[in-house]
Amino acid sequence: MPASPSTLRVGLAQIDCRLGDVEANVERHLTWIERARGEGVELLVFPELSLTGYRLLHLTPRVALRPDSPAIARLAAAAGEMNVALGLVEADGRGVLHNSALLLAGGRPAFVHRKIYLPTYGIFQEERFLGRGRRLELTFLPGTDERRMGVLVCEDTWHPELAIRLATAGAKLIVVLSAGPGRIGSGPLPESADVWRTVTRSTALFTTCWVVYCNRVGWEEGSFYSGDSHVVRPGGEIMASAPALEEHLLVADLDLREADRLRWRLPLLDDERADVQGPAPEEPLISTRGSDTAPRTGSAGGTP
Repeated sequence: MPASPSTLRVGLAQIDCRLGDVEANVERHLTWIERARGEGVELLVFPELSLTGYRLLHLTPRVALRPDSPAIARLAAAAGEMNVALGLVEADGRGVLHNSALLLAGGRPAFVHRKIYLPTYGIFQEERFLGRGRRLELTFLPGTDERRMGVLVCEDTWHPELAIRLATAGAKLIVVLSAGPGRIGSGPLPESADVWRTVTRSTALFTTCWVVYCNRVGWEEGSFYSGDSHVVRPGGEIMASAPALEEHLLVADLDLREADRLRWRLPLLDDERADVQGPAPEEPLISTRGSDTAPRTGSAGGTP
C-alpha cells in the first residue's frame, strides 16, 4: 500500500491477446488482475484493444462492447477497489464504434477515453471501421487531487498537443495504452521499441509528467508486437521497463510529487501560451488516406 496519497503503485500487464475472442481475453484479464492484486497494485494498465486484439478489420462490429455489458461488469467486480485501465472496441449510444480505453474504479466503469487520432496508412486501417474520439478529459484516482491523470491510446501520443493539454489542465500522470507493431533493427531492442522510448521520454520531458506506457506482445495476422512497456519519470528518465517480446507484469511505485518538484525548477507549463496565432495550416498536397492513385506533387492525374 502507498505511504501517502501522493504515491501510487502501478502495474503494467504486458500481455498477448487472442484476435476476436473476447471471452478468452476476459479470462486472461481476470488472471492478470489477480496477479496484480498479489503485488499490491493500485492502478493496473493493459494494452490497447486488450479485450479484442488489434487487427480486427471486419470483425470490429462483432466484438464491440458497451461499458455496461456483462463482460465489463465481470471485470469491474473482479477489480474491486483496484483501478484497471483496459482496451476495447466500445459501442457508444449512437452505435458508433470507438477504439477506447476504459477505466474501472470502485468496482464499476468510471471513465472512458476514445482514441482521437486513428492511423489509416500502411498496415493501419482504423478509420475504416472506427469513429474518432472528440474529447480530452482528466480523470481522478481515489485519494487526493495529487492523483490527476490523463489517458491516451497509442497514436494519440504522437501528437504532442494532447499530452501538453492534459498536463496544463493538471495531470501529473499520463497513461498510454498501445498495440505498437514491432520492427527489427540492429540493436538489443527492436527498432520500434527504441522509437517508442523516444516518444514517451519526450512526452514526459515536455509535460513534466510521469508517463506509463503499456504495449502488448505476441503475433497477429503476420505482425508481431514488441512489448518493452515502461515507466518514465517527469524529467524523461526511464525508471523501469518490461522485457521485450514476452508477457510480463511490471510493477513500479510512483511519487507523484516528483512532477511538482520538477515543475518548480522547470516551469514549462506555466509558460504555455494559448493566445499565439498563425500561421494557417497548409493544405496537404497528397491524400494519404485515399487510394494509391492520388496525384503526386507536380503531376496531373497521378502521372509523372
